[in-house]
Amino acid sequence: MTDREHQVIRLQLTRAEDMFQVPQTDLFSEYRNFLTGVDYSLSELRSRRSRARVRIELAMPTTEVDGDTAERITGTLRRYCDHRIAHNKRERRAVRYDGLWSLRVGVPIAILGLIAVVNTVTIAGQGNVNLAFDTLGWVLVWVGLWFPLDTILFSPLAYGRENRSLALLREAEIVITPGQPGAVH
Repeated sequence: MTDREHQVIRLQLTRAEDMFQVPQTDLFSEYRNFLTGVDYSLSELRSRRSRARVRIELAMPTTEVDGDTAERITGTLRRYCDHRIAHNKRERRAVRYDGLWSLRVGVPIAILGLIAVVNTVTIAGQGNVNLAFDTLGWVLVWVGLWFPLDTILFSPLAYGRENRSLALLREAEIVITPGQPGAVH
């Protein structure tokens, strides 16, 4: 799917609109498209490590291709990518904000856990009682901090990966060749 200079994505579409919306077709047809062309292209790009330029080769029926089809798709693809990149940036901020707000619940739980761990040292009993309080304390610390830190640090990474793929897709070269109608991909 790649040449030396480009990442090549080949799609077969029945109409130019299929690049952006799933067409209405028979659900049981062997030519049924379950993804839009953009979604398939993003999936391809996200699964690769390459940051080479992208060329999308579209095969479409001759009746659907005219002189400005490639330009229309290119312009719409750029607007789509710009909108989705802006959306992902807002979502990334929102996820981090959710993580910060979840600290309101997580920090008190973690503090209770630390109190349980510290109190195991002062409990006169030995053995199972100390082990139970110590284990329970560390579990509470972990439960209290895991979700907020995971949300703040790791959850937003998916939006960044998608934005890198969208930036590549935004600048994609669109090549249309008249062909037989068929499935997307």
